[in-house]
Amino acid sequence: MSAPIPTRQTERGHEEPFVVQFSVFLPNRVGQLNELLGVLNEEELEVAGISVVDSTDWAVVRMVFTEPGKARAVLKRHGIAFTETALLAIVLEAADSLRQACKALVAAELNVQFAYPLLIRRAGHPVLAFHVDDHVLASHVLTKHGFTLLDYEDV
Repeated sequence: MSAPIPTRQTERGHEEPFVVQFSVFLPNRVGQLNELLGVLNEEELEVAGISVVDSTDWAVVRMVFTEPGKARAVLKRHGIAFTETALLAIVLEAADSLRQACKALVAAELNVQFAYPLLIRRAGHPVLAFHVDDHVLASHVLTKHGFTLLDYEDV
């Protein structure tokens, strides 16, 4: 039996410092992203982070919203195909924070699968979304190294 993972530090003291990423699938045609953003604007959904990865036929728009529950309902109501996944949102408080975060993750043999900056800042510092192969272990490692992780209520 393994030892329980200690409570992880988040900005608000929550135990699960994860944000929700929505991966929206769009045909790779001119105007599709603009149309999606128009729907989100009409529904008064605030985008806290976005990354677009395209291929010949499809684009995957990775998005973090300030209100994930509302975002889920809006996407379903409009028939927009999506999946959800947990991300770590790490506050980068120093010039070498990104390197130090990666160094801590490598030392724990954790792989960063992708990362992108969020559109929000926390106390003037940038916030980076990370997708890793083990979010629970990564959150433990990062908080042990002094990083602040945000949870969906913090964005």
